[in-house]
Amino acid sequence: MPIERLPAEVEKDVHACLQCGYCNFVCPIQLNPDRGWESWRVRGKMYHLKRYAHPGTFGRLTGDRPRITPEFVERIYNCTACGYCQHVCHAGIKFNDRWEQVKEWFVKTGVGPLDRHKALRTRVIAKHNPYDEPHENRESWIPKTAKRSKNPEVLYFTGCTASYRQQKIAQDATRVLDAAGIEYDILGKDEWCCGSPLIRTGQTDIVTDEKDGLVKHNLREFEKRNISTVVTACAGCFMTLKHNYPIYAGKLDFKLFHLTQFIDQLISDKKLVLKKPLPKKVAYHDPCHIGRHHGIFEEPRRILKAFPKSKYMELPHNRNDSQCCGAGGGYKIQFNDRAEYIASLRVKEAHDIGAEMLVSACPFCVTNLTGGAKVSGLKMEIAELVSLVADSVS
Repeated sequence: MPIERLPAEVEKDVHACLQCGYCNFVCPIQLNPDRGWESWRVRGKMYHLKRYAHPGTFGRLTGDRPRITPEFVERIYNCTACGYCQHVCHAGIKFNDRWEQVKEWFVKTGVGPLDRHKALRTRVIAKHNPYDEPHENRESWIPKTAKRSKNPEVLYFTGCTASYRQQKIAQDATRVLDAAGIEYDILGKDEWCCGSPLIRTGQTDIVTDEKDGLVKHNLREFEKRNISTVVTACAGCFMTLKHNYPIYAGKLDFKLFHLTQFIDQLISDKKLVLKKPLPKKVAYHDPCHIGRHHGIFEEPRRILKAFPKSKYMELPHNRNDSQCCGAGGGYKIQFNDRAEYIASLRVKEAHDIGAEMLVSACPFCVTNLTGGAKVSGLKMEIAELVSLVADSVS
């Protein structure tokens, strides 16, 4: 490709990188046996970008500078957006933002994204979801028993995965809100994809478009309903609404909660009482987007410990040191087998401490961990925390 200037913040941080290698040994990608080479790792990718930006006098004279090859593009997209690298970075580099900026740069210069990522764009434009499902089916999951309010104090933002692939999670969320007597509503057909899979793969133009973009549409629907509080059970949706929407649209005029935060407060306020115990010995998997990225660690644990006769067990890798399930950043879409292999290691970790059920707080984590359980060959039930809560309060 022709020589193009790196995005300014990326160029600044490739020079800030100390090349210490702490990031190398926490990156989930290197857990795949064929992804252990330096060129696949964070340090190697940063070094390549640094040499691309500033090849030195000899490189400029001879024209011998690194190129942005298809192989390097693929290496950048080998990332689950887990944020473990930035958690251990001594230079404080915000790797998640930088990788997304590099991917966006790739898309603008015509070398990205990868082939299966391109299909996301087509699907979201045509049907407002990345799963190629008919938009008119987006609210088919809503149970007739859901007590939707015409004057809601809370909006439940469902997300694409729960709307189309993990509908029980969405239904269980309404059961919990109903049990607590919350005045809530659901956008249904008026909800579009939050944009997370497009942002993570560098395809931000249809997310941020001032007229027909996903951000503009969803915020407009919030405003129509005069919504003051939004809750979502999807860690990816939470990350996007919390972190990305303010970048694109400025300060938001509503309060945002992940459902675990909301449920934790409901239990604390005695508006929700857990009556039935956990069915099995349970370990909790921290979703990266609400865990490392936003510090939502204790709320889900307090919920699990609030069950009568709680059988909660802590995984060795937990909180900021939690291992990624392998699904995020567009990785599962392009590299499903490798994503499920990473998930299988997480399932094995739960199995090795004697857990019988691995619980998470993200529909996408649940999807990939379910695949990982099959790959592992171990007997391990995968569940969503909101579903356990719904079963306990009903």
